[in-house]
Amino acid sequence: MKKLHLNGHSLTQNENTLSFASFSEKEDKTYYYQYNGENLKEISRELYANSKFDNRWGSISRQLEESNFSYIESIAKCWVNEAGKRKLISLSEYYNYTFGENWENNYDFSIIPNNIFSDVTNLMTCTIRNETICLLWPHNILLHFNEHDELVQYIVLETSDYYDTLYQICSDGQGIWAVSPTLNSVVKYRFPSFEIKKIYHYTTDEELARKTEDIRNELQVIYCDHALEGLDYPEYISYVNGKLSICDMENKRIVIFNPSSGKIESYIALNSKPFEFLNYKNQFVIQTDTGIYLLNENEINEFFD
Repeated sequence: MKKLHLNGHSLTQNENTLSFASFSEKEDKTYYYQYNGENLKEISRELYANSKFDNRWGSISRQLEESNFSYIESIAKCWVNEAGKRKLISLSEYYNYTFGENWENNYDFSIIPNNIFSDVTNLMTCTIRNETICLLWPHNILLHFNEHDELVQYIVLETSDYYDTLYQICSDGQGIWAVSPTLNSVVKYRFPSFEIKKIYHYTTDEELARKTEDIRNELQVIYCDHALEGLDYPEYISYVNGKLSICDMENKRIVIFNPSSGKIESYIALNSKPFEFLNYKNQFVIQTDTGIYLLNENEINEFFD
């Protein structure tokens, strides 16, 4: 087992390198690092951003500058639920309906805040069919870039009683998966509509689990008994070999979720809270509340930091 760093977040990797960010409270500054399998070095924000977006950050970031906000506003949409049916409307329509036609004069905020693109570490990304999807945390906004890195959709996601703010996304090649930490849910979206397909809400409440027929059709409420208890503040999700790995933070474990059955099949128990988990060069990288660790396959089941 190798400890790469005392802290860090927003792990990202490409074929050869592993990168992450680290915030210093003392200096009120974010530092960026890159690991090549042997050495760890500090890198620039630009190099980190390029690694996060597979060298496409330049073309993507130019579309997010203030000068292009008029275009972004023209394609911005919002999923809403009206009379039990979902509907995709313009963001302007949503704000007019919610706050009144004079909302711009009555409220001190913008449809598209100028500061939401300022921190590259708040952009959670994945790739599907050679297209890039970015989740802007904590705004529940999805940015969809096509294969030519052109911004084609800006969608504010509908929230529900079973999830609110999403934290991380990944792709299984067919749709987009996400986790909601505060409501212990796993959500799947259709692509490219980003309409909710299913919500898996994990609970230890047996009575709630028995009322699945009374809840919206896409909700899968699962009562986890025995050793497999419900999720407690899941913060990270990744798709590997047909299964989803989820960092079940408060339960101090990484669970293996089968997207076909919607079941938690197994888990890796830890002795600290995991925030992120990925595979790098046939090894496991785990970010916990005590640091970032690199482990081989034999060490993963005996991980004590």
